[in-house]
Amino acid sequence: MADQFTVNHGNYSDVNAGLVNQIVRMDTIMDDLNQTLTRIGQASQGKATPLWEEQQSTWNRSYTEMKSELNAHTQSSINVAETFKGGDDQGYRVMS
Repeated sequence: MADQFTVNHGNYSDVNAGLVNQIVRMDTIMDDLNQTLTRIGQASQGKATPLWEEQQSTWNRSYTEMKSELNAHTQSSINVAETFKGGDDQGYRVMS
C-alpha cells in the first residue's frame, strides 16, 4: 500500500536547491566584482575610485535588498515543499 500513495510533486526540491545555488553563485560574483574594484582602487592609489564608488554603493545596497527578498521567497518555497511532504506523510498514515 505504501507505494500506492506516493505523490510525485515533480522536481520541486530540485527547483528549491537551484534557487539556493543561484543565490550562492550571485554572492560569489558580487564578491569577485567588489574585490576587483578594490584592487583597481589600490593600483590607482585611489584616483579611479570616485568613478564607481557611488554606483558600487548603490548596487551593493540594491543587491542586499534583492538577496533578502530572494532568500525570503526561497524559504517560502522550501516551506511549501515541506508542507506538501507533511501532507503526503499524513495521508499515508491515514490510508495505511
